[in-house]
Amino acid sequence: MRIDRIVLSLVLCSAGVAAADDTTTPSTTEEAKAQPKEPEAGDFDAGGQVRLPNGPDEMGKYATYNWIAVDARGKYYLTKDITVDGYAPLAIVHPDTLMDGSQPKMFGGLQAQFEAKLPKLGDMPMVPHYDIDMGLKLDVTYMHERAMLLSEKDFPLFIGDYTPGIAGGLRMKIKLSSLVDFSLVPKVLYQGGGKLAAIDAVQVPTSLILKLGDLVKVAADVGVYTGDDFKFGGDSGGRVALGASLDVKIGPILTHVGGGLASLMTGPAYPTVRDSVYLDLNVKYAK
Repeated sequence: MRIDRIVLSLVLCSAGVAAADDTTTPSTTEEAKAQPKEPEAGDFDAGGQVRLPNGPDEMGKYATYNWIAVDARGKYYLTKDITVDGYAPLAIVHPDTLMDGSQPKMFGGLQAQFEAKLPKLGDMPMVPHYDIDMGLKLDVTYMHERAMLLSEKDFPLFIGDYTPGIAGGLRMKIKLSSLVDFSLVPKVLYQGGGKLAAIDAVQVPTSLILKLGDLVKVAADVGVYTGDDFKFGGDSGGRVALGASLDVKIGPILTHVGGGLASLMTGPAYPTVRDSVYLDLNVKYAK
């Protein structure tokens, strides 16, 4: 009788352990499914951005619908750490002739943007630890002259000949907390000349991003863009942009709405700060 009780106790204990193991398996599986999918070779996303920047008409009067830009974009993962982005800007609405006699074109050209993700930095003594994601960037372009000086906030002025260009820079994203990220993408660019002289410039767009859950992001955007020959002054084509944006993810669709001022400095492109108001809408499919 005593042996029977011992055997029965062992069987019940074994069943209890098995039951406990079974109850943890679904939880572990659900946690794994909740983790965001890491990109891998062959993944891609594609979409377009519609922009409504203020710009001049034939008489030099600035308004929102004088120019409407559409930027076609796509990203392809060569590996999980190396990507190539395609970019083709279009001015689907633009004046036929500007007051200076120039005749804007619709198609801006093509740009291929290559990025290689860098290894994460280790902890350094006496330095606060942040999760930093960085990548080296190389842009190769064939666009209308001086088109590389334009930011995504500017009206799409495409004039002159097509000329090659190149830009190099760094993409940096710093995780300040579980809710706040800081993004910085400085680059130096050069574009050859045709009818106009060759140009070189610096562009430094930045964003402070607040994540409201996994599906919604709000950002404050500040960008510094020099004119030719690295000149920061407004009279030389320099601009300081200021704006805000909202990003919402619905399934595989990423939507972006933004607006602000393309330049806080006045100059040839924007006679007044009010002339630089812009709006943009971006819809992208991510696989």
